[in-house]
Amino acid sequence: MDTLDDDDIDKFLSRPLGVDEEKPRRKFPLRPLLIALVVAVLGGGLGTAGYFLSQMDTRDLIGLLDVADQPKLAIQIPGQGKGPDQKAPAAEGGMLKPPAPAGADVPSVTEPPPAPTPAEAPPVAAATEPPPAAPSVPPAHEAPSASLVPPVKIDATPAPPPAALPQDTPAAAPPIVVKQEAPQGPLQPLPRPVDKAPSFANLAPPTAKPKPLGAVPAEGMTRPSGFGPLPVIASDGRQSWQVYARPFESKDNTKPRLAVVVTGLGLDREATDAAIDRLPPEITLAFSPYAASLDTWVKKARDSGHEVLLALPVEESGYPARDPGPWGLTTSARPEDNADRLLRVLARTAGYVGVLAQDGPFTKSQQLPPILAMLKERGLLFVGNGAATDPKPPMVALGGTVDSDVFRDAVESKQKALAAQVRTKGSQAVLFNPRPASLEAMAPWLASLAAEGIVLAPVSALVGPQGGKS
Repeated sequence: MDTLDDDDIDKFLSRPLGVDEEKPRRKFPLRPLLIALVVAVLGGGLGTAGYFLSQMDTRDLIGLLDVADQPKLAIQIPGQGKGPDQKAPAAEGGMLKPPAPAGADVPSVTEPPPAPTPAEAPPVAAATEPPPAAPSVPPAHEAPSASLVPPVKIDATPAPPPAALPQDTPAAAPPIVVKQEAPQGPLQPLPRPVDKAPSFANLAPPTAKPKPLGAVPAEGMTRPSGFGPLPVIASDGRQSWQVYARPFESKDNTKPRLAVVVTGLGLDREATDAAIDRLPPEITLAFSPYAASLDTWVKKARDSGHEVLLALPVEESGYPARDPGPWGLTTSARPEDNADRLLRVLARTAGYVGVLAQDGPFTKSQQLPPILAMLKERGLLFVGNGAATDPKPPMVALGGTVDSDVFRDAVESKQKALAAQVRTKGSQAVLFNPRPASLEAMAPWLASLAAEGIVLAPVSALVGPQGGKS
């Protein structure tokens, strides 16, 4: 039996009566729980981001990065920098400046050195003295050897300067203009001046004041509904795609016609004003149904002579990352829901000839024919692609988007391809987005269409045999 010492007895006596000895507390494993929580949150976030990125295409990524067509840098020629051993002075940092117009004198970057006076002329011997290692001239009494030629002194005396006028002569000598030597290395022309970025201000307005189109809504062309006034066919048979169309006459009906549509308007004030005020009246303008003050925008566009479309929000490639909005027509919605959304869009304003639907899953689905039948009943034009069964509205084929890639070279290449497509396949409509670089590239392209045998026309002029569909 163990004996108790004095310390054990003191501990026993000092313990309060009825209180058991405290048991050690177990620590809660908090660290593994926090690690599991962080892993779950990061995994869910990365998975969600990866899903949306997998649903996005190149156009969406470019839009997120806000890539615009910026001027390219000049070419840096190797070896062309600062230094006394360079033959021609280069621009700051060795970068070439834009080439000057033909026939123009390029002033030197540095001031030309003043002509030396006879008193200031450098001594000839200092510049012509041979190096110490050069063979010496043989004595005069020795016959000169064939292999030993006396060094020839080079006369480095500068050409005599022109006679200087006396200091008190009022007439000043003309400034000396020194042309720069062409820098070494291959040169390439710049696409545009480096200090001129794309801008809506660079667009020239139409030379002639366009004739305004008629007031809207026309009498008997709308009917009240729960969504607002909706377009209808008038009792005398008039239809919106004809009443609100821009008048168009062509002397040669054998040439293919091209309709240029600028879409996505009404959401950006500067871009919408530039499209209305600075583009030719033959250009058709398509407005977003989500734009504020849509009636005001449509009236301003028609006052400037532009024909107007409503951009129909439909499901495109990249859905749901590219969301068509609360009024969007989708393949997963019920047909009656898509019909209600269409009526909401059509009731947003008046004075448009029809709707524009970009290619995507919706225009290729069986949801499209009922929508086309509703447009037919209301006398509206459909601009887009997709199979339709009777009854079908007037239709205009959509050739594609010119500026899917926002870079200037890509836009110009697509313009040439679409012009060739119109010549071979017939009249079509093409789309532009309201970007400064896109609209700048449009102007010279439109001027070249006549030489290629293509007639620029509003989109309503392509209905029928010219448009390839009716």
